[in-house]
Amino acid sequence: MAIKYLDGKRLYRVIHAGLQKVLAREDYLNKINVFPVPDNDTGTNMAYTLTAIEEGITDKSPNQINEMSQKIADSALDGARGNSGVILAQFLLGFADAIQDKLTITTKQFSQAVEKACDYAYDALMEPREGTILTVIKDWSEYIRNHSDRIYDFSELLHNGLERAQESLKDTPKKLAVLKKAGVVDAGAQGFVYLLEGMQDFVTSGKIKFYKKKETADTFVDIEAADSEIDQKYQFCTECIVSGNNIDRKYLQRQLQSLGDSIVLAGKPEKLKVHIHTDAPQVVYDICAEQGSVTGEKADDMIQQQKDAHTAQGDIAFVMDSACDLPDDLLNEYNIHVIPVKLGFGEEMIVDRIGLTTDEFWTKVATSPHHPKTSQPSPGDFKRQYQLLANNFKSILSIHIPAGSSGTCQSAITASKSLKNTEIEIVDSLNLSVGAGLVVLEAAKAARAGKSMPEVVAIAHTAVKNTKLYVGLESLEFAVKGGRVSGTIKKVADLIRMNPILTVNAEGKLGTAGKTFGIRDPQDKLLKWVIKKLDKTRQYRFGVAYTTNHYIAEKMADKLRSLAGAENVLVTQIGPALSVHAGPGTVAIAVQEIEEYS
Repeated sequence: MAIKYLDGKRLYRVIHAGLQKVLAREDYLNKINVFPVPDNDTGTNMAYTLTAIEEGITDKSPNQINEMSQKIADSALDGARGNSGVILAQFLLGFADAIQDKLTITTKQFSQAVEKACDYAYDALMEPREGTILTVIKDWSEYIRNHSDRIYDFSELLHNGLERAQESLKDTPKKLAVLKKAGVVDAGAQGFVYLLEGMQDFVTSGKIKFYKKKETADTFVDIEAADSEIDQKYQFCTECIVSGNNIDRKYLQRQLQSLGDSIVLAGKPEKLKVHIHTDAPQVVYDICAEQGSVTGEKADDMIQQQKDAHTAQGDIAFVMDSACDLPDDLLNEYNIHVIPVKLGFGEEMIVDRIGLTTDEFWTKVATSPHHPKTSQPSPGDFKRQYQLLANNFKSILSIHIPAGSSGTCQSAITASKSLKNTEIEIVDSLNLSVGAGLVVLEAAKAARAGKSMPEVVAIAHTAVKNTKLYVGLESLEFAVKGGRVSGTIKKVADLIRMNPILTVNAEGKLGTAGKTFGIRDPQDKLLKWVIKKLDKTRQYRFGVAYTTNHYIAEKMADKLRSLAGAENVLVTQIGPALSVHAGPGTVAIAVQEIEEYS
């Protein structure tokens, strides 16, 4: 039966059907992703963008096509990830704008809408490249526009338009040398064609098809890592949403041009999604903040993603949050992924360890009128990371600061439940800073030694039991400002010159383990106190962490090296996520009893 018009519910069902095929081909799209960076995330980005549409539509959603299309576009814009995802969201926004006064649309009105949507998609990029999703959108929309005058049935129009899109897709390697070299079509363009194919299947059958993820010759190709050379031009795929009044997109384009490439700005004057490949995410956020409030800050490490995709990293991925501390060389050596906490200086939000270095953090603390506050990673932050890791690893072990002190563990658990086909284990480290870091490191070493996922998880739990962190604060000032300690306790401690030694108890809450007295050499007193607690018949490894005084930390580490050997002592700086509460001059000593395993 001919379909002569589209209303809101028909539009949603068609798009819903299309996204099912994209979701089913997510892994394949990741595998053929070589442009603009071969970081194997195009499928995940498009799936994330389209899934946001599903989450934004309810049974009570409007039947008028103008309202439904706007709801679809807004949901896609909020969830847009990566080049192709942001371009697709902009395309849907252009479509919605073109029919904002329509309750239903004919094929002719549909053609006018997709033409405007195509213009929107091109306008979102500073430097549009042919041979990408843009080319396929353009060729498809041109066919729709040129034939809508004589085709009044959506079923026939979409069928013939799909054939044109498939032809355009086959030609993408002729337009981009990197595609031709890898022997693949453009991943974003392929994703758009999958969307159209799923839509056509629904229009033909009247039923929404839920496709299986097939690993067969017709859906997967053997690519020699697409291109094994890692693109290191820019490190971070950076995104955010800017909300304000009359946002000047052209101004933002000019300001961002010198900071990176792959710049995509999608949205309206009231709300803009910004995407850029850059080495300076915080500068991007600061520039965007000139135009309105900034939310949804995200900075994916593309270099690490490429290493995950194209170099042997084992079967288990390791994740920790930025309130866990380890030296950068160990994070790189064991390929440990870090989910950042966010820091707030008044209205300004900064992504921990990405937005600014630890030294820059202390400079900002000294000059800002606002004491910083922390915000735990959201379930969406974890879900995004887990989805990317699932492309290249069989299992994920995610180790975090205590649930008794932060909601970070719960965010990780919530995210893990949404990825039913991925093995994810969440471990509460019952530690902070370098204590949590030692737990992660022990698990990563076990995996490097060839242990299976169940064995590594068991070793991680043993490491939790064997690790204790002791923190010495130079002052309780920051703990009071952060609301962790009352002002009265600080006054008493200052009066009697008491130095509390803090630790994490069995419930994951911060408490007092002991105390020393006197204002001279409090770090030395902490070290002596810790050494007295050691069982001389046991072997230990130690982690020393500091906020501002590296020299003192190294002196403490030297004494511990004389007890345990240099290979069993590491020194690292406490990151901003915990420095907010610890304050300058703080040192921490993590003690981990060494457990031999065969």
